[in-house]
Amino acid sequence: MPDADARNAVAWLRTPEAVRERCHALLEVAASDGLPHFALDLARLDDVADYVAAVIRSNYPDLVIPYHARWRHFEVGGVDRWGDLANRLRGCDSEELARTRIDLCTVSVLLDAGAGPGWSFREPQTGQVLSRSEGLAVASLHAFSAGLFSGDSVRQLRADTEG
Repeated sequence: MPDADARNAVAWLRTPEAVRERCHALLEVAASDGLPHFALDLARLDDVADYVAAVIRSNYPDLVIPYHARWRHFEVGGVDRWGDLANRLRGCDSEELARTRIDLCTVSVLLDAGAGPGWSFREPQTGQVLSRSEGLAVASLHAFSAGLFSGDSVRQLRADTEG
């Protein structure tokens, strides 16, 4: 179990103050042209804000925007796929459960390369045909659940270099 200092550090990192501090530090790096792959042009900020607002209004005229995250993708079509997988983890301690969730989410997001509108995944259990990020999420969850990303035949619900 992590010591108290580590637990306190993690707890602090989860605070809004810590997030703001890290964001401001990154903003300072960007403002000093210290990001090798990005450029900051604050003079264009209003244009960007207007563009984002227009896209939001176009896609969600009622301004009711659905929550968007990898974990929501796993629930597409009203199926609790993580819940089904979590049943296999009963009896695991909270750290092992967290490691499994992190491995699943990390692999799933890294595999979401934007397959495009022509790609789809037919889920065997539900028959649902899913595309885009939702389809990639569900396909990667099934691959993870089958142990495809683990090189350990005993601990299949993980991602490691061998897998």
